[in-house]
Amino acid sequence: MDALDERLIRVSGAGIRREHGELRPGESGPVKADYRVVEQSMTPLEAFRALCAACVRHLEGNRYGALAAADREYLHQMRVALRRLRTAFELFADALPRPVAAELLSELRWLTRALGRARDWDVFLADTLRPLLARHPRHAGLRAMRAACEDLSAEATSVAQRALESRRYYALMRALRALSYGDTPVSPLSAGAPRPLSMRRHALAAMIGKARKRGRKLARLDAGELHRLRKAVRRLRYGLLFLAPLLPEARVRPLAGAVEALQETLGALNDCAVGEELIERARAEARGPQRRKARKLLVKRIAAARAARRGELQAQWEAFRAAEKEWASVEPG
Repeated sequence: MDALDERLIRVSGAGIRREHGELRPGESGPVKADYRVVEQSMTPLEAFRALCAACVRHLEGNRYGALAAADREYLHQMRVALRRLRTAFELFADALPRPVAAELLSELRWLTRALGRARDWDVFLADTLRPLLARHPRHAGLRAMRAACEDLSAEATSVAQRALESRRYYALMRALRALSYGDTPVSPLSAGAPRPLSMRRHALAAMIGKARKRGRKLARLDAGELHRLRKAVRRLRYGLLFLAPLLPEARVRPLAGAVEALQETLGALNDCAVGEELIERARAEARGPQRRKARKLLVKRIAAARAARRGELQAQWEAFRAAEKEWASVEPG
């Protein structure tokens, strides 16, 4: 093991709140990650490898809990790790071999899709259907919808669990570990005189620009356009998270706070859009009386949630614009 590998193990190991890479049976609590693993002295390739190792540990640390379906947070944390890893690939694209990166990104998208629907049902049941049923406990239609949702959720969870136990999953983890610890060939750029890691700040500027472009005419954006804005804002949030150790905290904090608040609201709006789709699926599967009335109650609850979030969105967007303008005004040349 060379000095670089030892340093990567040290910094990536510090980014997880547990001593081991996987959550062992009998342990409790989802694993959350601290991604402050990038160091000023690292090359872009070294920084990517440290982030990739942290993401793998984050994934594996929640795998047992997700398989046991003990707490929906395990699955959520795995999806967070996947999204962050995909952002790391984007942020450090010029430090990686394109064919290797393209293949791994394809596999990461597969795993994200495999876990996604189970998470969608978890959120819908916990945040929409069950609270509504608590207010109308004797509503036959809502009970029928709950039964249908729980069956569909169980199917989606089974799909996710099969993916996490598949050969394809294990092959992906092996490939990511190889990339993390130097067993995968690197691009000519990263093998030669590396670009300074500080130049990743320009990548952040590009992410800010993309988010700003996606948010034009915010009040007129439909669900699909808001979804694209959400993804751009999320990537920016993770980019700031990754590069925060390279920047003064006082400078990062205002923009990071505005981006986080904006992402949360956009995520809630996306949950509303997904929830409408799930209502129709559940209604098609449900059996029993009053399903039409139950659908109306659910749609009304989602509409109210959407209206509340829409009311917050403009102010949060203005806060983001103010923060990113302040960021740009002090950006080093």
